[in-house]
Amino acid sequence: MTATTYKSYKSSTELAAAFEQEARRLHEEFKVPGVTLGLLTPDGDHFFNFGVTNLENPLPITNDTIFQIGSTTKTITSLTCSVLVAQGKLDLDVPVRTYLPDFKLKDESVAAALTTRDVLTHQGGFQGDLFEDTGEGDDAVAKVLDVLAESPQVVPMRTHWSYSNAGFFVAGRVIEMITGKTYEAAVTELVLQPLGMNHTFFFPSQIMTYRYATGYNKVDDKMVVQRPWMMMRSAAPAGSSCSSTVSDMAKYAHYIMSGTMPEALEAKDNKEDKLEEQDTDKPAEKSVLTTLDRSHLWKPVRSVGVGINAFPGEEGQIGQSWFIDQYDSATLISHGGTTVGHQSDFWVSPDRKVGFIAMTNASNGHAMNRKLSEWVKRELLGLIKPEREAFAMSEEALTALAGEYTVIGQPFKISMKVEGGNLIVCVPDSATGGTIEATLRFLASDRAFIADGDMQGIGVEFLKKDGEVEFMRFGARLYPLERPEASGPSLPVNTL
Repeated sequence: MTATTYKSYKSSTELAAAFEQEARRLHEEFKVPGVTLGLLTPDGDHFFNFGVTNLENPLPITNDTIFQIGSTTKTITSLTCSVLVAQGKLDLDVPVRTYLPDFKLKDESVAAALTTRDVLTHQGGFQGDLFEDTGEGDDAVAKVLDVLAESPQVVPMRTHWSYSNAGFFVAGRVIEMITGKTYEAAVTELVLQPLGMNHTFFFPSQIMTYRYATGYNKVDDKMVVQRPWMMMRSAAPAGSSCSSTVSDMAKYAHYIMSGTMPEALEAKDNKEDKLEEQDTDKPAEKSVLTTLDRSHLWKPVRSVGVGINAFPGEEGQIGQSWFIDQYDSATLISHGGTTVGHQSDFWVSPDRKVGFIAMTNASNGHAMNRKLSEWVKRELLGLIKPEREAFAMSEEALTALAGEYTVIGQPFKISMKVEGGNLIVCVPDSATGGTIEATLRFLASDRAFIADGDMQGIGVEFLKKDGEVEFMRFGARLYPLERPEASGPSLPVNTL
């Protein structure tokens, strides 16, 4: 992928002012209740906060306001696994049963061969979006694997790529068995403490003692508070419960980009105040993080089709839990997170030492973040979204893609319909109980992106076999096209 230099700013102050102006404009446009932002550059870090924690009981957003980070947690789970590898306790390429002797799946051949690397790169092939609340006990992750054992195999392992939350339940349980600790305790000890991430928590009992953002869902043109606060311990390794601040996520970003540990950050910033002490925030004296080769995290493993953080239509890759977009002038690794009422985005460029952090307490947060992210890519990295001509699709070609696509494990479907010469996607809206409709713009006969609305820019692919559509990949998940002559799809796939 190529890029063009766009603009250079005379000073870091000028850059920060331009970023703040654009962020303020987008915040007003999308009307999210609150947002906290981090712009990390080689010349320094810039933080900006807009809005409030709660529309009913408002407090200003600050650098230390806690937001749910959702699936960005997967990269922290992955880093924890890398620590265990460096300690000589984990091999990513041996069967999971080496550490979980009783591990079971519907497909015994997959259960016997599955590795930790497979689950860290979303290649298990079993049902990916499995959310079963198994309680608040320390055995929550162990119990959810019993549910996974009875869940359908989606596609053969290591074949069609599809985003998998459930795979990270397996990784979390591996971490627990190796360390003899709960997932949360192990991650805190091995990653959060050494990196000085002292305001990153997994439990409401911790979060509620600090300033935190209440989640909101966009219903029509109103923001409706999410009650109850949605956290599921069984899904913690995939991102259901981890919450953090822009300050902590900046520490994480600096470590991923440069290997920077807290002591170096403090020296760089000439901070005299020590980190606020808690019972669990003393950094490990000799953490292997200090010598860990981080580049393995963004070594490409395979293509994921349309990129997750890429410009529309561009191919993306997956590394060890990080999505990779490779340009001539920069490598970007990214992950985002969605929980009920919160949406966040996070990416860094290790070679250019630029990072972007955006955390919101709104169900349309990604829409705002995508536009601001494009601004940063353009203004700092010279990466300009290419102007692509729409690919002309005949009525017959569109009709061949239309129909209902199965969402395994859920009582609803995703449908495609032809209307006004366009293909329209209809996605269930959990906030309203209705559907959200959006128009697809095609870049090729089998590749498109959402052209309008809050889902604008999300890639869509149609996977064919013998000339007929077999799957749609949408939001990184696979969905099979239902066919009237069949009682059901031969290969059930992940839910959105």
